[in-house]
Amino acid sequence: MKKIILILFTTLIPAITFSQNITKAWVSDSLFLKPESALYDSSKKILYISNINGEYLAKDGNGFISKLKTNGEIEVLKWVDGLDNPQGMGLYKKKLYVADIDRVVQINTETAKIEKVYHVDNAKFLNDITIDTNGDIYVSDCFGNKIYKIANGKINVWAESGFLSKPNGLLCTKEDLLILNMESKTAFAINKLTKKSHQIFSGIDNLDGIVSYGKNGYIVSGAWQGQLFTIDLNGNKNLLIDLGKENIITADIEYIENDDLLIVPTLNKTVIAYRLLH
Repeated sequence: MKKIILILFTTLIPAITFSQNITKAWVSDSLFLKPESALYDSSKKILYISNINGEYLAKDGNGFISKLKTNGEIEVLKWVDGLDNPQGMGLYKKKLYVADIDRVVQINTETAKIEKVYHVDNAKFLNDITIDTNGDIYVSDCFGNKIYKIANGKINVWAESGFLSKPNGLLCTKEDLLILNMESKTAFAINKLTKKSHQIFSGIDNLDGIVSYGKNGYIVSGAWQGQLFTIDLNGNKNLLIDLGKENIITADIEYIENDDLLIVPTLNKTVIAYRLLH
């Protein structure tokens, strides 16, 4: 491991250290085709990986979902295909929901069949999905600067406030919806009942994925520069790892708490797992 390096910024990011608490666990076979998002299904002990497999925002039907074991072995490369530009995913009661440009696709995880499609005529780029414990589904429209909500089988605009600035990664907590803004480099929490909001942190480029890190806070990815950060409950940032020098993109991440595994789709041909050491 590298020695701790201290870097000072004049921007909103405070002093950052390269953490020694992360080590590479495995790298998958190079069979994925623009893997964008990872989601863990604890009931099946399997990861779902969305593959764009084509040009961004192209309605080409080339996109697909893979199943990946937690040891890095690909179980099924094309488990569900026929999608266009699959991005973020959410899981609720054996139903997998996938953001796919201007629609949300509902997949039965038992049968691998598409059961329902929620079309959003005005959506520009549906990006990430998070689902509450009661089954409410939140979807970010990155280019449309909106958050949609699916409840009772219907999809409607839930938020379009001025602080939305290319919203990407989403995460539901007990009370709030956490939103990562790519353009303004900020993260906000919106109360799901009152819709009152407050800023959590700022100053990270290309914000993409956000996952819970238990009592330690959150882990977020700065996609295009290949960075992963921990964010504590006070909004303080710490750089876990910087993969930019290796030209590795850190897209929509997943964290498997029981295994301390951080799953990183690279938007290239592989998925990488890192083990976090406590």
